[in-house]
Amino acid sequence: MTAQDDGAGIEISTNTTSEETESYAQEVDPQTRLVSWNYNDNREGFELRFETDRSKRITLTEAVQFSEGAGSGRIYQERLPEGTSDVFVKVPRRGGQAAVTMTTAASIEQNRFSYVSTGETTPDRPAISYERVQMLIFVTAVGTVGATIRVIRGRREDEEETWRRLL
Repeated sequence: MTAQDDGAGIEISTNTTSEETESYAQEVDPQTRLVSWNYNDNREGFELRFETDRSKRITLTEAVQFSEGAGSGRIYQERLPEGTSDVFVKVPRRGGQAAVTMTTAASIEQNRFSYVSTGETTPDRPAISYERVQMLIFVTAVGTVGATIRVIRGRREDEEETWRRLL
Protein backbone atom coordinates (compact mmCIF):
# COMPACT_ATOMS: atom_id res chain seq x y z
CA MET A 1 0.00 0.00 0.00
CA THR A 2 1.32 3.45 -0.89
CA ALA A 3 0.16 6.73 0.57
CA GLN A 4 0.11 10.03 -1.23
CA ASP A 5 -0.72 13.42 0.31
CA ASP A 6 -1.77 15.85 -2.41
CA GLY A 7 -1.83 19.03 -0.39
CA ALA A 8 -4.34 20.25 2.13
CA GLY A 9 -7.59 18.38 2.12
CA ILE A 10 -7.02 15.11 0.29
CA GLU A 11 -4.97 11.94 0.77
CA ILE A 12 -4.92 8.81 -1.39
CA SER A 13 -3.71 5.35 -0.35
CA THR A 14 -3.66 2.61 -2.97
CA ASN A 15 -3.98 -1.11 -2.36
CA THR A 16 -2.93 -3.88 -4.68
CA THR A 17 -5.50 -5.19 -7.13
CA SER A 18 -7.68 -7.82 -5.56
CA GLU A 19 -9.33 -10.70 -7.41
CA GLU A 20 -12.24 -10.57 -4.95
CA THR A 21 -15.20 -8.45 -5.98
CA GLU A 22 -16.42 -6.32 -3.10
CA SER A 23 -19.99 -5.17 -2.67
CA TYR A 24 -20.29 -1.44 -3.08
CA ALA A 25 -22.23 1.46 -1.59
CA GLN A 26 -22.59 3.54 -4.76
CA GLU A 27 -21.67 3.24 -8.43
CA VAL A 28 -19.97 6.41 -9.66
CA ASP A 29 -19.76 5.08 -13.23
CA PRO A 30 -19.63 1.57 -14.76
CA GLN A 31 -15.89 1.23 -14.01
CA THR A 32 -15.74 3.15 -10.70
CA ARG A 33 -17.48 2.15 -7.49
CA LEU A 34 -17.56 3.58 -4.00
CA VAL A 35 -17.11 0.48 -1.85
CA SER A 36 -17.45 2.07 1.59
CA TRP A 37 -17.36 5.43 3.31
CA ASN A 38 -17.20 6.91 6.79
CA TYR A 39 -17.14 10.42 8.23
CA ASN A 40 -14.25 10.91 10.66
CA ASP A 41 -15.17 13.68 13.13
CA ASN A 42 -11.62 13.83 14.55
CA ARG A 43 -10.10 14.55 11.12
CA GLU A 44 -13.18 16.47 9.88
CA GLY A 45 -13.55 14.60 6.63
CA PHE A 46 -14.69 11.56 4.68
CA GLU A 47 -12.79 8.30 4.41
CA LEU A 48 -13.76 6.82 1.03
CA ARG A 49 -12.82 3.46 -0.47
CA PHE A 50 -13.05 3.20 -4.25
CA GLU A 51 -12.72 0.20 -6.54
CA THR A 52 -11.85 0.84 -10.19
CA ASP A 53 -11.56 -1.51 -13.15
CA ARG A 54 -8.89 0.72 -14.67
CA SER A 55 -7.04 3.92 -13.81
CA LYS A 56 -9.61 6.70 -13.66
CA ARG A 57 -9.67 10.45 -12.96
CA ILE A 58 -12.27 11.37 -10.34
CA THR A 59 -13.49 14.77 -9.19
CA LEU A 60 -14.51 15.16 -5.54
CA THR A 61 -16.40 18.33 -4.62
CA GLU A 62 -17.21 19.61 -1.16
CA ALA A 63 -20.99 19.97 -1.07
CA VAL A 64 -22.07 22.58 1.44
CA GLN A 65 -25.36 24.01 2.64
CA PHE A 66 -25.96 27.07 0.55
CA SER A 67 -27.52 30.22 1.87
CA GLU A 68 -28.56 33.14 -0.26
CA GLY A 69 -25.65 34.98 -1.86
CA ALA A 70 -22.32 33.97 -3.33
CA GLY A 71 -19.69 31.64 -1.94
CA SER A 72 -17.06 29.08 -2.78
CA GLY A 73 -16.01 25.55 -1.92
CA ARG A 74 -13.21 23.08 -2.55
CA ILE A 75 -12.87 20.75 -5.49
CA TYR A 76 -10.27 18.00 -5.95
CA GLN A 77 -9.38 16.11 -9.10
CA GLU A 78 -7.26 13.00 -8.68
CA ARG A 79 -6.36 9.88 -10.63
CA LEU A 80 -7.35 6.62 -8.98
CA PRO A 81 -5.20 3.64 -9.98
CA GLU A 82 -6.74 0.33 -10.99
CA GLY A 83 -7.87 -1.67 -7.99
CA THR A 84 -8.87 -0.46 -4.55
CA SER A 85 -7.95 3.01 -3.29
CA ASP A 86 -8.57 4.67 0.07
CA VAL A 87 -9.17 8.41 -0.16
CA PHE A 88 -9.53 10.95 2.64
CA VAL A 89 -11.24 14.25 1.78
CA LYS A 90 -11.32 17.05 4.37
CA VAL A 91 -14.86 18.42 4.54
CA PRO A 92 -15.74 20.11 7.84
CA ARG A 93 -19.35 20.01 8.97
CA ARG A 94 -21.34 23.15 8.28
CA GLY A 95 -24.71 23.48 9.88
CA GLY A 96 -24.17 20.03 11.38
CA GLN A 97 -23.72 18.26 8.06
CA ALA A 98 -21.08 17.46 5.47
CA ALA A 99 -21.24 15.97 1.98
CA VAL A 100 -19.01 15.19 -0.99
CA THR A 101 -20.06 14.73 -4.60
CA MET A 102 -18.15 12.40 -6.93
CA THR A 103 -17.96 12.61 -10.72
CA THR A 104 -15.91 11.05 -13.50
CA ALA A 105 -15.89 11.80 -17.23
CA ALA A 106 -18.17 8.79 -17.77
CA SER A 107 -20.67 9.92 -15.09
CA ILE A 108 -20.74 13.42 -16.58
CA GLU A 109 -21.47 11.90 -20.02
CA GLN A 110 -24.45 10.19 -18.34
CA ASN A 111 -25.48 13.54 -16.73
CA ARG A 112 -25.19 12.17 -13.22
CA PHE A 113 -23.11 12.37 -10.06
CA SER A 114 -22.87 10.40 -6.82
CA TYR A 115 -22.59 11.71 -3.30
CA VAL A 116 -22.10 10.77 0.33
CA SER A 117 -23.55 12.81 3.16
CA THR A 118 -23.65 12.76 6.93
CA GLY A 119 -27.26 13.92 6.74
CA GLU A 120 -28.76 16.26 9.27
CA THR A 121 -27.54 15.89 12.81
CA THR A 122 -29.30 16.73 16.03
CA PRO A 123 -27.73 18.70 18.87
CA ASP A 124 -25.86 16.75 21.56
CA ARG A 125 -28.41 17.68 24.18
CA PRO A 126 -31.52 15.75 25.25
CA ALA A 127 -34.91 16.87 23.99
CA ILE A 128 -36.86 19.17 26.29
CA SER A 129 -39.45 17.28 28.34
CA TYR A 130 -43.17 17.97 28.34
CA GLU A 131 -43.07 18.74 32.08
CA ARG A 132 -40.36 21.33 31.53
CA VAL A 133 -42.41 22.99 28.77
CA GLN A 134 -45.42 23.14 31.11
CA MET A 135 -43.28 24.68 33.84
CA LEU A 136 -41.90 27.32 31.45
CA ILE A 137 -45.42 28.23 30.31
CA PHE A 138 -46.62 28.46 33.93
CA VAL A 139 -43.70 30.64 35.02
CA THR A 140 -44.17 32.89 31.98
CA ALA A 141 -47.90 33.23 32.70
CA VAL A 142 -47.31 34.07 36.39
CA GLY A 143 -44.65 36.61 35.45
CA THR A 144 -46.91 38.24 32.88
CA VAL A 145 -49.82 38.47 35.33
CA GLY A 146 -47.52 39.94 37.99
CA ALA A 147 -46.14 42.54 35.59
CA THR A 148 -49.65 43.47 34.41
CA ILE A 149 -50.88 43.95 38.01
CA ARG A 150 -47.88 46.15 38.80
CA VAL A 151 -48.49 48.34 35.73
CA ILE A 152 -52.21 48.70 36.55
CA ARG A 153 -51.48 49.59 40.22
CA GLY A 154 -48.88 52.12 39.11
CA ARG A 155 -51.36 53.82 36.77
CA ARG A 156 -54.10 53.87 39.43
CA GLU A 157 -51.73 55.46 41.93
CA ASP A 158 -50.73 58.05 39.32
CA GLU A 159 -54.41 58.83 38.61
CA GLU A 160 -55.24 59.13 42.32
CA GLU A 161 -52.29 61.47 42.80
CA THR A 162 -53.42 63.58 39.83
CA TRP A 163 -56.95 63.87 41.29
CA ARG A 164 -55.56 64.85 44.69
CA ARG A 165 -53.58 67.67 43.10
CA LEU A 166 -56.64 68.93 41.24
CA LEU A 167 -58.79 69.00 44.41
